[in-house]
Amino acid sequence: MKRKMRPVHPGEILREEVINAYDLKTGEAAKMLGVSRQTLHNIIHEKSDITPDMAFRISQVFGGTADIWANMQTKYNLHLAAERAKSFKLKPYRGQLQSV
Repeated sequence: MKRKMRPVHPGEILREEVINAYDLKTGEAAKMLGVSRQTLHNIIHEKSDITPDMAFRISQVFGGTADIWANMQTKYNLHLAAERAKSFKLKPYRGQLQSV
């Protein structure tokens, strides 16, 4: 069975492929995005998610689409949830649905 690679947090992509690639400081990029330096710091250090609002900000300032940024975050979050779900030990419901 092929092992799937862990998706990359979109904050890492923003940090490496945008901010570092353009030799920007976190504060400069935050100002361009209209957010606090701390907000951007948390995203690029993978402590916070890219929200839909942030996805639009990134797309308007640095390119790409908001959908791309938001989908990367969703895939990352789903991967983490799938890992946590392995420990749930839940059983499927076997009853019949009642008609309404």
